[in-house]
Amino acid sequence: MTNRRPITCHLICKVIDFFGDIGVAWRIAKQLKADFNVEVHLLVDDLITTQKLIPSLDILLKKQTIDGIFLHHCDFSENSDSLPAPPLFVFNLFNIDLPHQYKSLIQREKSRYIAIEYLSAEPWVDNFHLKPSIDAQSGLIKTFFYPGFTNQTGGLIREKNLPLDRKAFSLKQREDVIHSLDGDPSFFSISLFYYPSQKIDIFLDLMERMKRSIQFFIPQYLFDLLNIKKSYQYIRIIPYQFLSHDDFDRLLWSCDLNFVRGEDSWIRALWAGKPFIWQPYIQENNIHLIKLKAFLKLYCESCNQELSDWLIKAHEDWSHNEFNETLWRQFFTHQSGLQDFALEQSRNYSKEASFVESLVDYCSET
Repeated sequence: MTNRRPITCHLICKVIDFFGDIGVAWRIAKQLKADFNVEVHLLVDDLITTQKLIPSLDILLKKQTIDGIFLHHCDFSENSDSLPAPPLFVFNLFNIDLPHQYKSLIQREKSRYIAIEYLSAEPWVDNFHLKPSIDAQSGLIKTFFYPGFTNQTGGLIREKNLPLDRKAFSLKQREDVIHSLDGDPSFFSISLFYYPSQKIDIFLDLMERMKRSIQFFIPQYLFDLLNIKKSYQYIRIIPYQFLSHDDFDRLLWSCDLNFVRGEDSWIRALWAGKPFIWQPYIQENNIHLIKLKAFLKLYCESCNQELSDWLIKAHEDWSHNEFNETLWRQFFTHQSGLQDFALEQSRNYSKEASFVESLVDYCSET
């Protein structure tokens, strides 16, 4: 849709776990502003965590503007009155509970209230996307907006220029990224971003037995938890400090294999066009494994049987904290095919409308 009307929105983000929530919020906010010139008011409850992602943020200010985006420090507790009056559009990221007063203002101002949900490849998502729901207590009507992998959903978060930027990423730029992190561009490069419950020391021992020159890039705080007391002959472990969104993307583009987790890094790995292993956010009763199975079924649908079998087994083992040496020796045998498939899937998904584009189009039509 080309003739979109101007949009002003609240994007509400409660920082719950690590940087996943605010990471997704900041990507959406940036794209709303940069690609669609939406006036974005990002409402957050934790400025200290947010500052790690946005270093120029002043944690002492209740309201400030960064990159053309208005940031508000808010309290989302039930009786809070700290939220500014809502504009025409309210985007509630991950459908958190909102203060009573704010919900009343949404009703009074007749704002369009959209609940942005978590990403899942489960089939039911197609049926719930754009469906309305009524809050039993307030009578407030909200519309569910689901990101997803099919054209029956809102799509995936993807900046307008991302495919071209990745395609233009040169060998020289890769070398510069690797060097900037004190790595060696001649080594096989693996980015390890995982949950602390992973037994990474066992995996590293396994990879040492491959007798290959491999370097692992690990976030500093995860490296500190490893407490490695041994030395390796073949592999190198390189901790890195917190990276901006753009720098993290370039790290994924520079590596030959990426381990990712949660939601934000998962999709950035897909856009990187490199083989990746995704670990979903760990939930009770192994609900996360249902999400993993649904994604792999969809993602591997067009993959040949041999590569599909490897991808499914590797993902399942990783989420079960299991490490099969034979499986990982097979990776290097299948590496070229896995690389071609990852790049092909990245291109395929980039043909669909992006999540933010779908969101803006929906708002322009309502």
